[in-house]
Amino acid sequence: MIDSSRSVEAHYEQLLGSRYTWMMGGFAACHSNARALLDAAKLQAGEGGRALDLGAGAGFHARALAERGFEVVAVDSSATLLNELSEVCAGFGVTPVYAHLLNESAFRRWAPFAAVLCVGDTVTHLASVEEVDRLIALAAQVLAPGGAFVLQFREQPNDPRIEDCSFTVRSERDRIMECILHFKPERVWVTDVVHEWSGQMWRSERSTYPKLRLDSEALIARAKQERLDLRANTQHARQRLLVFTRKT
Repeated sequence: MIDSSRSVEAHYEQLLGSRYTWMMGGFAACHSNARALLDAAKLQAGEGGRALDLGAGAGFHARALAERGFEVVAVDSSATLLNELSEVCAGFGVTPVYAHLLNESAFRRWAPFAAVLCVGDTVTHLASVEEVDRLIALAAQVLAPGGAFVLQFREQPNDPRIEDCSFTVRSERDRIMECILHFKPERVWVTDVVHEWSGQMWRSERSTYPKLRLDSEALIARAKQERLDLRANTQHARQRLLVFTRKT
């Protein structure tokens, strides 16, 4: 049996982490998209509000939160991305934490939080639906009364046509990134392939990792069990955006 969490972490360290911001369009695009997501979730900080960014990646949402007045605790299990986050968020009052996003002991001392984010399809990187349930319960526990829990993920309810399962993610003169998807009932196996020109020849790397296929209605039902009220359920940037509020 493949250890999904190790597969994801290895994928980011070996291939994707150092190329993630480039893949997503560069700093300006990532920063703009992060601000747009916070607008869609209607997140504004009060005086001294604290936010927890789970799966913070290169730090674009953490920086956008800090720019709105939040004190941010940014958690990620990729050392490569956390190094980039430290540069992106330098001077913005963001605390980076190197830990798995379910490792509550790594960030509980900063609780309660006015906002908890798990966005950018991060939740699908978890190893099982049971881990997703743990994430929802954890968010409910560390949220302050009235606080917001923001989930964003790509829904994959239907298998696409075979010809749509491979595509170019981004291409430039010296770098091309392609993606190949293999759909299984509970997961999508993602293979990223990168071709880079060394100056003398093309070199290729590839790596594969799994993503969960999640159902938004099941997540809403699970959140309700944790006394989280649904505040918003919409599409944003071609992904499902759910915003919950902890009951006071």
